[in-house]
Amino acid sequence: MSDKTTWGIAGIGKLGTAILTQWEQLQLETGIYHPDSEKAGTVVNQFPSARQLAQEDLAGLDYLILALPADQIIPFITDLKSSGVSLEKPVLINMATKMPTEELKKEFPDLKWAGMKFVGHSESLKIYGDGLFITEAENDKDESLLNRYTALGRVETTDESLAEKVNKLATYHAVKAARELEKQMSDEGYSDVYREQALRSLMPEVIRAYSKGKLGHFGKKIVEELDGENSQGSSGSNSD
Repeated sequence: MSDKTTWGIAGIGKLGTAILTQWEQLQLETGIYHPDSEKAGTVVNQFPSARQLAQEDLAGLDYLILALPADQIIPFITDLKSSGVSLEKPVLINMATKMPTEELKKEFPDLKWAGMKFVGHSESLKIYGDGLFITEAENDKDESLLNRYTALGRVETTDESLAEKVNKLATYHAVKAARELEKQMSDEGYSDVYREQALRSLMPEVIRAYSKGKLGHFGKKIVEELDGENSQGSSGSNSD
């Protein structure tokens, strides 16, 4: 990746902050834009490799990441264009899970677009890195784009709509499991302090260890118990 390639990010919420946190560790210079210059300045002070961007600076970038909610992207671009900011040079990177990049291309056909959708949770990306991103096949030859994001983890080339499907499925089952645990602990009379610790610390880290095949002795015993229960259940159904 050329050192002369200039990058900026608009949107310094959870996802934007997670990305900046990881790039800071690699000392990758990134410009930060926010319409509230004071807020942007506060964030820039947290990242030595970052620099604050004024609105007119956006036109000169090579890449501008839009780490914005889906319903804010079109108004954001519209406002910039109406303010006289030319966006013909930068590749605009759409990261909003629910905003199809094709829709943005139709809305602004004079601009260059690339979708890069994040599969996962922003807090995990911020702490651990090791992210997973989805982009369409047409971006396969953009080495600057791919290099920047492989610095955050892994990039898969496939239909970008898969990101929303995976995020929705995982979130559904996570919330369902959390509610079931919360209810059972409440029914069994555990106080709030134990329920909160189980939900905020124990459960997430057990899932992380399980996904990596790194469960400890205690966790492995639980897996054996579950496998035994499933085996008995299967035998019972077959005997019927």
